Amino acid sequence: MKTETAQRMNVRPFRGNNAKLTTRHWVRGDMFATAFLNALSVVFPRGETFMIEALHPWRNRTEGQLAKDVAAFIAQEAAHSREHIGFNRAIINAGYDIESLDRAIRQFVSFFSGCGEVTKLGATMCIEHLTAIVAAEMLKNRSHLEGTDLELRKLWLWHAIEEVEHKAVAFDVWMFATREWSGTRRWLTRSTLLLAVTISFFINRTRGQVELLRQDGLPKWRGWALSIRRGFAKGSIGRNVLGPWTHFFMPGFHPNQIDDRELLVRGENMLAAIKLVTEGSAGSIANRGETDTASAAVAA
Repeated sequence: MKTETAQRMNVRPFRGNNAKLTTRHWVRGDMFATAFLNALSVVFPRGETFMIEALHPWRNRTEGQLAKDVAAFIAQEAAHSREHIGFNRAIINAGYDIESLDRAIRQFVSFFSGCGEVTKLGATMCIEHLTAIVAAEMLKNRSHLEGTDLELRKLWLWHAIEEVEHKAVAFDVWMFATREWSGTRRWLTRSTLLLAVTISFFINRTRGQVELLRQDGLPKWRGWALSIRRGFAKGSIGRNVLGPWTHFFMPGFHPNQIDDRELLVRGENMLAAIKLVTEGSAGSIANRGETDTASAAVAA
């Protein structure tokens, strides 16, 4: 891990153009990759609403930059929720029944409904770690989104950029909320929470992926076996995020010790290149040396 460095925060105006799946398996015809991202998208609206509600009470309890970061976090997550509601409609229009997937995230949120504010905040901190490392992997290895419709790729890149960008906000607020705790209590609590949230995330997201694959005609037992094998194969998202996932368990860990600033630049440039094709405007390209990479991503 690298020295702790602050990430910049930027609430980007983004409106999807009525997301449509040009093909049922919209990720380069790969039913497994499509099912993974579809299952992930289904949980975003309710999951992000939960995280907004967990952070909201702390907006007026924090001060200075942290209070501004909380406000930016809430604005970003609200936009993500709005856009994935539209994307989830496209999943339904493609012929998928997502009720069981939506029920799973409702049950997760319901489980925490009776918990205290610090516990909800801690769960949010752990969810943000998981989403941030997955988002960073998608920015790092453009192969994960290769062969996708440009409008859909634009949505997922935009979302990934902002997840990486605000990855430390919930952690910082939790540290503020537990400032009177001992270091040992903090470490034990956040480590236990991450284990619990990870187990829930893995089981429910894989179950959702398997259900979507079942609707594609794959038996459940085969869906489970192949989803896990594909998900943790060499170069896969599952395998590549294992290292960053374990960093959270180190005493003294802070999310910004994983320096993702170069990934943010890369993501911004890829997003700008896609906008150049779809909207006729490249916006601001942070580093001209990345333009070729971004153009190649559009051509993929």
